[in-house]
Amino acid sequence: MERVLTNREAICQEGDAASHCTVLLDGFLVRSKIVGDREQILAVHVPGDFPDLQTLHLPVLDHDIVSVGPSRVGVIPHAHLKAILTASPTLTHVFWRETLVEAAIFREWVCNVGARSALASVAHLICELAARLDAVGLLQDHSFQLPLVQQDIANARGISAVHVNRTLQELRKRKLISWEGRSVTLLDRKELGKLAGFSGEYLHQRARPAAA
Repeated sequence: MERVLTNREAICQEGDAASHCTVLLDGFLVRSKIVGDREQILAVHVPGDFPDLQTLHLPVLDHDIVSVGPSRVGVIPHAHLKAILTASPTLTHVFWRETLVEAAIFREWVCNVGARSALASVAHLICELAARLDAVGLLQDHSFQLPLVQQDIANARGISAVHVNRTLQELRKRKLISWEGRSVTLLDRKELGKLAGFSGEYLHQRARPAAA
């Protein structure tokens, strides 16, 4: 079953008991938690991601999953997914691998919030999204569409929206990116990666196993 989401529509919220998993078919989702009066974005999901795969074993959500911009997801009941995985050990290993890759990305995000400067952290996020979107054919001529606003970037990086604005201005000044509306263009991907200290190794995009 497919579900079409409007901008900022919740798929699930903290405390919900999940009975199905979703796969993102089109658009973007964010995983977030509300801490006091602030939202902390914990992950950005791109097409092909299973943002709530862990609910197969941890059915009660400890975070929210919300669309950013119009999005479309496929909905798979837990019972159906468990039956498929029981029948296909290879697919089980593929899904297990996906949860490990997601954990690797999360560790890198912790480093971005706690150890990198604001400029490097925002540059790193742009590099990561470009790499992940490139892997699913959504990077064209070093450009991609991104509906995140500056407050979203702030919430993902633990800084203020004003600070995000300054970092984006600096990236433009250095002629590393162009960001007009929802269109982001990498003008010098190599130098942007150097500034960010970006290595795509943690994304483990090479040699992905095929499902049987």
